Amino acid sequence: YNEYKSYLRMSTDECGFGDYNVTVVNNFTIPARDGIQLAARIYIPDKLSSGKFSATFDFFNTIEDKTELVTTKPRHNANRKTYPTIVECVPYYKDEFTATRDYSRHNWFCSHGFVCLRLEMRGSGASEGLYFGEYLPQEQKDLEDVMRFIQSQKWSNSKIGMYGKSWGGFNSLQMAFHQNSSSLLSDRLLTTAVSLYSTDDRYNHDIHYQNGVVVGSEMLPWSAQMFVWNARPPPPRYFKTFKAWESEWLHRLNNASQSWLAGWLEHQHEDDIFWKHGSIKEDYDKIDIPFFIIGGLEDGYKTSKYRMSRKLNNKCKFMIGTWGHQFPDDSNLGPRLYYLKMCKDWFSSHLANDDEIKDETSLWPRVQIFVRDSFNANDLKKDNAPGKMIRLDGHNNDHDRIVLYELKAKLKSSENFGVYHFDKDKISETPSNDAKNKVLLKPHAHQGYSPGAYMSLGRNTDFAYNQKLALDSSLTYYSSELKEDLYMVGDSTLFAGVHSTTWERIYIHVKVCDVFPDGGATLVSRCIYHLSKDRKYFKVPDDSTPSNVQHPYSRIYPLKMSLASHCFKPGHRVALSIAPSAFPYMWPSCSKDEVYFLPGNSYFVFEKILSSYAEKNIVKHPSPKPLLKIPKEIFSSGKSEIRENVKDGIYITEWYNDGGSYCLSEHGVKTHETSRLLYETDTDVTYGKVQVSNMLKMSFDKFTHSDSSTPHYDVEIHTNQIMSGGYDTYDLDETLDIKLGGEPFWSKKWACKIPRYDL
Repeated sequence: YNEYKSYLRMSTDECGFGDYNVTVVNNFTIPARDGIQLAARIYIPDKLSSGKFSATFDFFNTIEDKTELVTTKPRHNANRKTYPTIVECVPYYKDEFTATRDYSRHNWFCSHGFVCLRLEMRGSGASEGLYFGEYLPQEQKDLEDVMRFIQSQKWSNSKIGMYGKSWGGFNSLQMAFHQNSSSLLSDRLLTTAVSLYSTDDRYNHDIHYQNGVVVGSEMLPWSAQMFVWNARPPPPRYFKTFKAWESEWLHRLNNASQSWLAGWLEHQHEDDIFWKHGSIKEDYDKIDIPFFIIGGLEDGYKTSKYRMSRKLNNKCKFMIGTWGHQFPDDSNLGPRLYYLKMCKDWFSSHLANDDEIKDETSLWPRVQIFVRDSFNANDLKKDNAPGKMIRLDGHNNDHDRIVLYELKAKLKSSENFGVYHFDKDKISETPSNDAKNKVLLKPHAHQGYSPGAYMSLGRNTDFAYNQKLALDSSLTYYSSELKEDLYMVGDSTLFAGVHSTTWERIYIHVKVCDVFPDGGATLVSRCIYHLSKDRKYFKVPDDSTPSNVQHPYSRIYPLKMSLASHCFKPGHRVALSIAPSAFPYMWPSCSKDEVYFLPGNSYFVFEKILSSYAEKNIVKHPSPKPLLKIPKEIFSSGKSEIRENVKDGIYITEWYNDGGSYCLSEHGVKTHETSRLLYETDTDVTYGKVQVSNMLKMSFDKFTHSDSSTPHYDVEIHTNQIMSGGYDTYDLDETLDIKLGGEPFWSKKWACKIPRYDL
């Protein structure tokens, strides 16, 4: 049931559109190898009636709307025979949730001579079938089938690129990886890709676990988001009858509606194939095509971008801005840049017909990174962050060498590296003489205060605000006031001397902050680690074992921090804190074992650059042009709130987000979505509890039939999930309730206890 729509390109150059007219087929299906029909929206830089496309869309003659498109520019495609293709594949509902961004971006790319295909994963949106989780082998097989279809068409030049943010950034990396693995994919079909906010390591650097620890503030909320989205019905506009639509929806609910949370918690180890399958770190050499990889300093995947810049082939380019989990041209956090043109230049350089290729990107720096100047954490949400984008061509791998170094030499600061040693309550470049000291690490609820969101979308609830309370509640060491700019840019590692008598379950949270003269503190870098799972440690030398400490139970762990890109200003101080708790960001260990920090056996190594280097290597980018806006009627604006309450030793933080209510008339759907998160623990963080309640309302007014007995297409979906537990288990309770036309339609509950495995 294919639907055709013509878009008239804007009559001005305000949005930077190209010279090609755009024709959009809103819903076209492509068969997978097992017969499942995969739905896609296709953007064509030509008329459907042209000989190149008429065979693909053989239903064209039955379509009443045959309006010829008009352009204010000369058309350059009259004699063009074939086109490259850009593919984006996500499960996020092309007829509602991503319609706004698709309208702005795929139309734009198409106007510059690319066929754009926005594919819906099987079991989502208008696609048939079922899907059961993230980045499964079936997803890559379906993409292979779609790419084969593209290459078989008369209009295709056989060059295919992928494009996507988050999920679409992940699966582009995975397709490039697995097309060099004959065990899964048989053809090499992908030529290049633009990947935003993705990771190379799905266990250690994703939203579920980090270095063996459950990310308490993110794993359940992300599960809850997909829980409610996966319960959405397919768009009724593509079904002949109400019964057919209802039957397809019930098929999904009855077979694939359970949340993914239990599955994630059942796979608690890094060496599990569950995580390895989607992690390109298993063999970086399998990525042999060029990638343009983009990250943001307010996004949780920033560290993986920097790591990939040292691991992937030399045809790849990397850019890390100040953004959160948003596109670089419309992020709530600036500076924003003309990102669409950069993507167009990238695809033109790698996908164009051989006689049309223009090398637009070979002179780009290998790495571009935004270095933020000292800023008040509470001001970050105010549009542009202070700082500059710089190039990092020729940055070295010395940090990795130092991390693997066996501690036989005393490290000293240099042009490329800074080294801080610990002594009493201070850090300095002078090695400590107090090697026998030990400090007990005590948990406290305030150690996890204001962690910020892993994937910041620029909402009030997403930012890590003033960290002073967290620093005051942790074991914190401070540098002296800086006398000149300190550019901490790149990797950093705390070599942490730690002692425990059992090593059954030891969690550590480390934070680096910029402390202002007034005492306020801004988060710069952090890490969480399950030390009992980490086999990468060194023994504490015999001659520096603290008194009353059994030597076999003292270890030095190299704890790699998240990417830092920050300029500390004169008069400020560097703070480094160590804590055994950080709820909700780090799920509680619930362990009663005593853990000690050994300052005399610890030091902090960080990459840095000179002020002169930063000033000489500034990269300028043009501001973005306005984005083409989809027609949208807004009924209520969104809002975000944080509430905190402490009563009788119980700490409760509530995050509330209301996405607002709006209608996309082009797609005939009205939407309103809200989310409420509750985080609860006690003073000593002996337990953790997270509850997420989501609500999604959808009203449809476009469908292909006129059945007078059909009830209103008013859908209301409610999900509620609770994750709690102590030392032995993760305890889950989940409910899904759906109303149709105001009446109960479908409901189910799930509950389970999942053992916590440590060693």
